Amino acid sequence: MKLFIKIIFLLLFSKSAFAYCDLEIVNMGSDIKSLVEKTNFVKTNNIPSSQPDFFTIPVEEFCKDSKFIMFPINFTFINNKLHQIFIEDMLTNINHLDNLKYYYGNPTEEYEDSGTTGIKYYHWDLSFKQVFLVIKYSPTETIQNIEIVSNRFTDLMEKYNEDLEE
Repeated sequence: MKLFIKIIFLLLFSKSAFAYCDLEIVNMGSDIKSLVEKTNFVKTNNIPSSQPDFFTIPVEEFCKDSKFIMFPINFTFINNKLHQIFIEDMLTNINHLDNLKYYYGNPTEEYEDSGTTGIKYYHWDLSFKQVFLVIKYSPTETIQNIEIVSNRFTDLMEKYNEDLEE
């Protein structure tokens, strides 16, 4: 009986040892006000802008797990709607793949180099957005890039850049 209780305790404890963090704290297509309500770091004048608005928030602001520290999360709004979340994590050893699988399921496609230097690429093709995880690694360094992007982001940025050229 004691062994059974110990096994249950270990399973419960080991499950909680990895805390997950929803990096998409507001849904794609949400307005800036939604982000303002979730964090103290974003201040806005609530005037919709025709140019992209960028907000950078420390992950510690909304991920309370102590492992999620030391990297910013960049939010891009176009026409007052969220269209991109970008993260570059060079300092932590968080398993972002497990974290993303928890929220989005298994990747639609993946590629992994097998050597000691290379990349690991994961892509989730979801209904209104795409999620990418690219891990560049070597014996001395690991860089994890995460991008959550609406299916309209590329078209909207191209239109914005064309309007700038005119």
